[in-house]
Amino acid sequence: VVSLMDSFIIGYTPVCPHHRHRVMSTRPSTTRIFDALMEEDQQSSFPDDGPSQEVQKSGGISEDSSVQQSPIRAFSSIPDFAPGDKLELRQDKMNVGNPQLIVEEKDMTVTDILRELAAIRQEGPQKYLILGTRHCSYLHQQIIELLAYALVLSGNHVFTSGAQGTNAAAVRGALRAEDQDLITVVLPQSFEKQTSESQELLEKVENIIAFPEHDDLSLEMASKLCNSFLLNQTDQLISFAFHESNTIIETVDEAKENKKLVTMLFLD
Repeated sequence: VVSLMDSFIIGYTPVCPHHRHRVMSTRPSTTRIFDALMEEDQQSSFPDDGPSQEVQKSGGISEDSSVQQSPIRAFSSIPDFAPGDKLELRQDKMNVGNPQLIVEEKDMTVTDILRELAAIRQEGPQKYLILGTRHCSYLHQQIIELLAYALVLSGNHVFTSGAQGTNAAAVRGALRAEDQDLITVVLPQSFEKQTSESQELLEKVENIIAFPEHDDLSLEMASKLCNSFLLNQTDQLISFAFHESNTIIETVDEAKENKKLVTMLFLD
């Protein structure tokens, strides 16, 4: 490109056809081109009212002049930038807990071991109690529905209560198996005490046990009595709860005291 520009500005310069290099040095012509570009850039940087009188008298730009310098010359004064020296790199560590945390093993008696071995070897249908929190996400409800559906479909009897959330999901899953004899719902109070949404779902269930005599009690106390009744009717407990679900956790502790097989699933 420089060779072509030199040829057009200064004139044709002889080139050796055999060695394909210039006979004359191109440095003088290249310097002229650069100076011409610099002079044009400096002239374009003057204000609209023309250059100052100091520039007109001297024929150039004075060192003390306030005229804006060329951006090409200003660029050469920028120091080298080292990102590693200027910026501090943050390396935040993600807190993922301790997946290798060793849980203290509980003391198991010979009776506990034999009971668990018998439950593993038992192939017949079981009576499962599914209880859990009302504050259950849609995804968790789908999982509970699938669990109840599979239990009833395999010949097991599912017991639950009438609250929303976990219990309602268990009812819907058991009803999908289309076997009313294997689904039983026990209400802590009378049927009329349940919410309209729960009543609409419970109307599809044939086996319902209610305790209208507990209508005068608080819902928490009536739920504890209802859960105790359910534990006496079933073989295993599957619970879905948060660590703040006091009623469910108390039911789990009661089931362990009664030597029931318990599966505790925390949603948090």
